[in-house]
Amino acid sequence: MSSREEPRRVMYVYFDNDRSRAAFQQLDAACESLGVQRRHGVALEFIGVDVTEGAALSRAIAKAIARAPVAIVAPASEVLVEASRQTGTIPIVFVTHQDPVQLKVAASLARFPANLTGISFHIGVEMKMLELLREAAPRARRIGYVVNRDRSNDSDTLEFLEAAATRHDLQWKVVPVGALASLEGDILAAGSVDAWFVTKVTALDQHRDPFVAILGATQRPAVYPSQRDVRAGAPMAYEAAFDDPYSAVARQIDRVLSGVTPGDIPVERPKRFGLSINFEAARASGMRLSPELLSRADIVQ
Repeated sequence: MSSREEPRRVMYVYFDNDRSRAAFQQLDAACESLGVQRRHGVALEFIGVDVTEGAALSRAIAKAIARAPVAIVAPASEVLVEASRQTGTIPIVFVTHQDPVQLKVAASLARFPANLTGISFHIGVEMKMLELLREAAPRARRIGYVVNRDRSNDSDTLEFLEAAATRHDLQWKVVPVGALASLEGDILAAGSVDAWFVTKVTALDQHRDPFVAILGATQRPAVYPSQRDVRAGAPMAYEAAFDDPYSAVARQIDRVLSGVTPGDIPVERPKRFGLSINFEAARASGMRLSPELLSRADIVQ
């Protein structure tokens, strides 16, 4: 590529805020470390949009596609679904915490469309999260299940809730949440619960500190999906994690730009699992922290 030529573009579409831009910068740096930009003559470009606003997201992706990118990075399920709807030819490298089959972007976990690859955190840790919550809060029977509005009735959610209710004699209260502005009202609308089970919700990912504070004000035991939540003051978290998800995505981008058909690149999944406990927050919520439970934790702070 000559000095006057425009580099080819890899479009990264996500929320237009500081957290998302920081994530983009980490991916850009991971690609630099692998030599992706230099080797393939590309530049990563950030496109900011509220991914929960369907019409705005659709327009943003349409504009990105109109610029003929060599690939699109979809760091949220909403972006993956909309980008997949609009193009079946431009490579899409995705990051998702939801089941790609339930999202209707793949026929099975082993069979993706030709233009899709990425990393998936969907690995079924819900039962383990529930076991840990019940160990720390054995008297809890009415559980508030905090989930994105668009997932409150999907088959994955309903199957898990039904199986857990039968096995453990629980009463579930599904709490669909949307934007941070409505979170406090969503939590109040749940009524009286004994404990919280928090899934990977967009409001938590984008507004972790206020989300944890609002739920913490209820003074109920809670289990969360990420160690980052515990650092923000959540009582307990159990997660499936990558040691370095940015490098994992960068490797996928590199292989796509090297000419490998995305659908032939195996989707990467976590191989590491970890229990994190915020001791003070857990005690304040009424959780019972036995020495045996604390000994199993990877992180206690």
